[in-house]
Amino acid sequence: MLKRGLVLLCTAVCLANLPVGQAAESLYGPKGITPDAVRQGSLGSCYFHAVVAAMAQHREAEIRKMIQSNSDGSYTVTFSDGKKETAYPEDLRYTRESGYDESDGEWVAVLFRAYAQRVLRESLLQAIEASDLFPMLKQPAEQLVASSDQLVLAYDRAIRAQVDQYGNIDRSQLETRLKKEMVANSVPDSVRTSVTGMLDSSGFFDKMATMIQQNGELFGAYRAVGQGGLADRTMETLAGSTRSQENQSEAQTAVALATAVNGELPIVACTGGSRYYQALASGRSIPPDTESWYVNAHCYTVLSYNAASVSVSIRNPWARHPDPDGVFDLPLSRFYLAFAGIVTPQ
Repeated sequence: MLKRGLVLLCTAVCLANLPVGQAAESLYGPKGITPDAVRQGSLGSCYFHAVVAAMAQHREAEIRKMIQSNSDGSYTVTFSDGKKETAYPEDLRYTRESGYDESDGEWVAVLFRAYAQRVLRESLLQAIEASDLFPMLKQPAEQLVASSDQLVLAYDRAIRAQVDQYGNIDRSQLETRLKKEMVANSVPDSVRTSVTGMLDSSGFFDKMATMIQQNGELFGAYRAVGQGGLADRTMETLAGSTRSQENQSEAQTAVALATAVNGELPIVACTGGSRYYQALASGRSIPPDTESWYVNAHCYTVLSYNAASVSVSIRNPWARHPDPDGVFDLPLSRFYLAFAGIVTPQ
């Protein structure tokens, strides 16, 4: 606890002594809030980074408004629905030093950590509701999870320390680690006892374990994302609404893209479930010239659609494949085959 306090104090002092311009550059980096500043790291978090890059292209002011710096070196993120999460310095260091986010500046890592904590907090609340805790105990347990950053951080860090690359977690190991993290985060003794009781209740752990498998990349598990829904949820959380439109034909896809581009909407497209994806799943081949840019079960940012040349400009959040920056153009006739559809705000 003393070490954590010294780290926070040092971070706060360093930030306080930085000129305003330097502090802003530390948060937003030399490129600022732009799509090319966003670089996905070693996790399967394409659905998140692709959405953030799309938001950066069209809603820079909204992103700046979402992030508030605090005197202790943390950042509070206010999501589109008004809910807030705070990203703390040691968790931001974890995200960067682990290679889970390689973006310029800290702003993407701030959004990534805040989003992960939001998902975990909501999942803990759902797990309490699904448990066999006595009804009179559920409400105070839910209030505790809803209001306590320390408890959510203890769960977050315990999960990160125990999850394997497939998103699986061992119950007894989680409980042991959770107790250590609760001590480190100064969670009161009475709360620790209640939390242990929640883990012992039927339904709670199973619900939480399912959430971890579905969102493993938020906690350090590498999983390919292709089951759908994740880009939609990220878009709704960051942009305030979401709309998925399936690529049914070239003509329909052209209309959907033109409408979104003309409306200056953030656009994300994912290969999971596409015609190429289905071909590979059934053992059939796809055109060999797709190897330089196509990634199966992967999400990309759509930068623009040119109706005159009938082509789509796309960016891989890896910022590579294709090199040097992950940006490439596709004819619409290839786009609608390679991508299942587009995700935008409504």
